[in-house]
Parts: sequence; C-alpha cells; structure tokens
Amino acid sequence: MIKTTDNFISENIEIQKKDIKINKNYYFKYTNKKDLDISIQLKDIKKISLLSFSKKNNDDDLIISIQKNEDNYNIQTGNYIGKIIFNETEIEINSRFSDKFLERMLNFANDIYFDDVEVLGKETKKLDYAKFILYYLFLQKLEKAFLLGLPKEYITIKNHDLKLKGNIDINRFIKNDIPFKGKISSKSREQIPNQYIIDVLYKASSIIKNNKYSISFISNIYSYLKQTKSNQFVNKNIIQKSKQAKALKNPIFTPYKKVLNLAEMIITQNNIENKKATYQTFGFLVNVAELFEVYIYKLLRKEFSDWEVLHEPEISLYKNNFFGRDAKIIPDIVMKKGNKILVFDIKYKKMKFDYSDVDRSDFFQIHTYISYYQNQGNDVNVIGGGLLYPMEIEYNKTKAFSDNFLGNSKTKFFIDGIEIINDEIKEKEFIQRVRDLIG
Repeated sequence: MIKTTDNFISENIEIQKKDIKINKNYYFKYTNKKDLDISIQLKDIKKISLLSFSKKNNDDDLIISIQKNEDNYNIQTGNYIGKIIFNETEIEINSRFSDKFLERMLNFANDIYFDDVEVLGKETKKLDYAKFILYYLFLQKLEKAFLLGLPKEYITIKNHDLKLKGNIDINRFIKNDIPFKGKISSKSREQIPNQYIIDVLYKASSIIKNNKYSISFISNIYSYLKQTKSNQFVNKNIIQKSKQAKALKNPIFTPYKKVLNLAEMIITQNNIENKKATYQTFGFLVNVAELFEVYIYKLLRKEFSDWEVLHEPEISLYKNNFFGRDAKIIPDIVMKKGNKILVFDIKYKKMKFDYSDVDRSDFFQIHTYISYYQNQGNDVNVIGGGLLYPMEIEYNKTKAFSDNFLGNSKTKFFIDGIEIINDEIKEKEFIQRVRDLIG
C-alpha cells in the first residue's frame, strides 16, 4: 500500500522497515522492494478511468514516481488524485488540501456559490476522493437535468380499447374487430421517457447507493428511476443506445449528455473493479489541477459579471503559413472589458514564494500570452497578467507583484492566487487584489 498526496516531492527518504510513515499524509506498506521502484505516467495506465475537466491531459503527465537513489528513495507525485492498482501494488493519492477546499471547488464546478453547502459529510477518512468527485458530479448534474424531466421521444402505441385513441389501425381492425365486439384497434403517437436512458441512470445511481456515500438529495429521483426501470442488463450496447437516443437531439435535454457520460464512467469503473482479478492495472483518477482551474474561472466570472471572462480561448498563429496548422496558444483565462485585458495562467503547484516554486516553462509561457495581447495594437490596454496558484502561506505582495512587465509600466506582472491556510479559503482577499489591479 502506497499512500500520499498530489504534488508531493521528497528526496533521500530512508526506507528500511516494511511499514513507515513519512508524515501525516504519506504512508506505505510493502512486502518486497519491487513495490518501491515505480514510475507511472498517464500513458502507462490505459485501463484507468479518468475524470477530466478539459482537454489538456498529456500522456507524459506524472502520476507517481518512486526511484531508488543509492540506499534511499526519491518520491514525486503529479496533479492527479485517486486510487489505482498498478502491477498488484495499491496506490492512493489524496488532495494535499483540506476537505473544505475540495468541497468549495466541487460546488463551483456545479455552479453552487454558497459557503455552507457540505459535500463530504462527517466520515471521510476512508473515502476514495476521486471516485467521490465522480459520484458527486453525476448526482448534482442529474438533479439539475431532472428538473427538465426525463428525455422523451415519440413512439407508436398500439391500443385495443372501448374508446378510440388516436387513429384506427385498419389492418388490425379488419383482422381482430370484425364482427365488432365492442373494442377498437387503434394506434397513437405518444411521448414517453427513453427506456435506455432510464436504465443507465438507474444503474449508475444504484452503484452509488451501494457504495454507501453520504448523499441524500438523490433519493426522490432514485425512487422514480427504480419504479420505471426495465429488467434489461445494462451493458456497453445499452449505454451507447442511451447516448444516441433521438430524445437527446432536443436542445432542452442537452444537459443529459454530460450526465450519461458520467454514468458510463461509473458503470465501467464498477465493472472493472468487480473483475479486478483479470486486470493488472485498474482504478480511477481525477485531474485536480483542472478542477482548480474551473474553480478559478467560475469565481472570476461570478465576481466580475461586467467583464467577459474567457476560459481557454484558442488563439491561432501564422494562419497563412504552412507551419501555422498547429501553431496555437491557449491561455487559461482572459478577462476583457472594452479595450482592457487581463491574462491568467492557472497552476496547481506548490507556492510558498520561493525561487524554485516557479517553473521556468510556466514563467515564459505566461510572458508569451501577455506579449501576444500587447502586440494587438495601441488601442489594446493589457492591464496585467500572471500565474495563479493555490497558496499555502499568506500572500506577499512585495515578493509577488511587479509594477511593470518587461519594462512597460502600463502592464503589471504578478504571482497570485487563493490562500488556503489552516482550513481558511481566502477568496475575498484575492478578488479584492484583482479589483485593485483593474481600478
């Protein structure tokens, strides 16, 4: 068993015992040395279910690395949390921040902006956090979509009753009702919920219910799905039919597309876990860096409603040249109002205002984005730009704010973000600093 947190870096750890606790977040138990000589990237775990909030995942992304260094070990993790089994070694990676911050990010991801909405309940020590995030997002999105009703589509109903329903079914009438016996064969077109969608949603909901996660707001929806489900076995074919249902072409039911994608992940992951003996590698991971990025984006969009806040705007370069096909830059967040512009790049990395905290490539990348907007003409006013982090110590403006960008005093450059100290999430302080910046 290997247990750690995201963005964990430690060198020259002495490992001599079978059980060792490095700190309150890191623990492992092993029976032989092979468990402690691993390097796992995203490309190494194709059987893993991955919940992603954007398209930025790279096959070379680090999951965990434990490498021997003479008699000691160097250990490092990336931006992913969750539980996996890799070559019979169980690995658990949790968030390095509190449950409260995870709740806050999850709520923003679902457009819930109240401070007192609890997600995780009281007993969270044994939770698989990555799986919980998947379950929570599914239930929240299902609850919102369900307000619109289940996706319905027209089907032909054959009737044989005392009253005429719809139109007479001539062929059946001649065959069954002559001589007339009091009942009329007819057919009608009626809208009913798609059965494939009902069955898939019920299957995913029942998996969550059986895992005994402390979520109660789904109970009324679960009861309805249970009453209307069929007895067909939900397999890959049924899931695909639900996702291709004609009812989903109605724009009203577009939210169900995301709900069904999450349901598919829940069902697939559950099936893999139940057959774990046949897999050397399985599990579930969440890119928590992307969750943090969505949180920052929605926080800025909420607090600066008079600004246009763009998430991952794609900018094509050298459009008329042969090498322009893949020449694109994609800043994480761009804020616009009139001719004013702010540019942010979001980094879910450790930030304690030490020189080594700022990655060289991140530093030059944000400078490229800011320079691009500065070169769009004299009428464009780039107020500032910078890198935003989850910060584990108090913000230090003296260290982190520059009054000029590459000698241009009209543009400011900064390192900033959300302070998360002793379970306190200092959103208001961050928002106020942005307000001060834009005047």
